[in-house]
Amino acid sequence: MPVVKPMYIWPMNYVFQEIKGVKSNSTFGYEALLRPDNGMDPQTYVNTRIAMGGEHQLELDSFFNATRIFHDLKIPGYLFINSMPNAVFTAQESNVYIDSYGKDVLSRIVVEILSYPFIDKQTWYTKQMFMLKHDMMCAVDDFGVGLNYGMDAVLFYGPDIVKISKTVIHEFTESPERIEYVKGLIGMLKDQNVKVLAEGIENVVEYEMLKEFGIDYAQGYYIGMPGMPDPPPFIEDGDTRKYTDY
Repeated sequence: MPVVKPMYIWPMNYVFQEIKGVKSNSTFGYEALLRPDNGMDPQTYVNTRIAMGGEHQLELDSFFNATRIFHDLKIPGYLFINSMPNAVFTAQESNVYIDSYGKDVLSRIVVEILSYPFIDKQTWYTKQMFMLKHDMMCAVDDFGVGLNYGMDAVLFYGPDIVKISKTVIHEFTESPERIEYVKGLIGMLKDQNVKVLAEGIENVVEYEMLKEFGIDYAQGYYIGMPGMPDPPPFIEDGDTRKYTDY
C-alpha cells in the first residue's frame, strides 16, 4: 500500500488580468498574478523561494491557490497559471487537485511554462501527460526571453498558445526595425500553427498594429488592469467554452 504523505499548501493571494480574444472582441480568460501578503515584489518573492529550493512547493501553492479562487468566484473563461519547467505534481498531489476541482475546471486551465529557472525533460513529459489526460492547454510564457527565447522552446513544448513577452512588445511601435521584428515573429509563430498572445499592450496604437499582424489574444494595461473580475452574468450550465474564440 503506497505511503500517503501530508500535503501542505501555503496561502497565496492573486489578482487576475483579462486576456482578450481579438477575433471575438471578448474575454477569453484571465492570468493569475501573484500578490504576496508581505508586500514583497512578486518576482523577488518567487526568486527567493527558488533560491531556497522551493520550486515544487511553489508549483503546488500556485495551482491550488489560483484554481481555488478561480473556482470559488466562478470566474469565466480560461485560467492561465504560471508553471515551473522543472516542477511537477506527484501522483498523490495530482489526485487531490483533480478531486478538489474536477474535470470541468481543469479543462479550463492553461499551463504557462515559465522561462526560468531550468528545463527538466522528464518533469515536462510527466506534466504533459497529465495535461493531455485532463484536456488542459499549454502556453509558452515570455517568448523571446530566457529559456523561452527562440523557436526551440516552441518545438520542445508543442504549445497551444505562445505569449510574446512584454519586453518584446513594449514601445515596439516607436522603431521601424522593431515593428518588422515583431511582425516577423508573429508570422513565424503562426506558421507553426499555434495561437499567438501579445503581452504588455499599453495603448491603442500597439493593439491595432498587433491585431493587423494577426495576434489571436491580447493582454496588458490597455486591455485590462489586474484585479478581481466581476461575477459572470452569462454562464449557463457551467459552460464557458462557447463564449471563447479558441
